[in-house]
Amino acid sequence: MTKLLVIEDEPIVLEMLSHALSSAGYELIVASDGEEGLAQAIKSKPDLVITDMSLPKMTGWDLIKQIRSDPNIGKTPVIALTAHATSEDRVAAYEAGVSAYESKPLDIKKLLSRINDIVGG
Repeated sequence: MTKLLVIEDEPIVLEMLSHALSSAGYELIVASDGEEGLAQAIKSKPDLVITDMSLPKMTGWDLIKQIRSDPNIGKTPVIALTAHATSEDRVAAYEAGVSAYESKPLDIKKLLSRINDIVGG
């Protein structure tokens, strides 16, 4: 089963994502801030990380940089979720090392398709 790490600090968004992704057959690990997310990524070595970019304790930008610098999880695909939807934000996300970028409010069908494109499903 494909293991996804979802890092989201908004409980309603996390609940929606958890329901949609588990219903789609993915194994989920969740975290509510950047530090917890990094610790879970290192511990669980997920197949894919889905992270909000505006997180407490460590931003999504810094989280991605930490993931990319770790030799054990550095190649893990990351999907950035953000309400910041300017072209500059998109460029910054890709420069930080994301594999894909999804704007909020989320289109769950599009997100599931993106996950499938990256890790299969």
